[in-house]
Amino acid sequence: MSRRDPLPRGVVRDLLGIARALYRAERAGEPDAAQRVRLAQLEEIGHMLRQALELSKVEPDTMGHRAAWGWAEKGTAALGVFVGESMPLAPVVRAAAEQLRGRG
Repeated sequence: MSRRDPLPRGVVRDLLGIARALYRAERAGEPDAAQRVRLAQLEEIGHMLRQALELSKVEPDTMGHRAAWGWAEKGTAALGVFVGESMPLAPVVRAAAEQLRGRG
């Protein structure tokens, strides 16, 4: 896809949901010295993806829409680095289930 195409907002929303679930799991875990850093990274990723969604509301092939693509690409890359190749996702699913049950 090129930056002239409409941003796939559903995909960006899915990625934002993953970042939110990771944040929830991080907060539910045992605090350690690096937790604050990981939470800040996830907050920044969420900011980038929300910015992409907001900017993508304009017509494709405009400066705002191209900026939306840029934010989406940055957020996606940062989320990929955060998750890495071997992050266990069981804590993420557990934290989401707790939230669903109203305990999170």
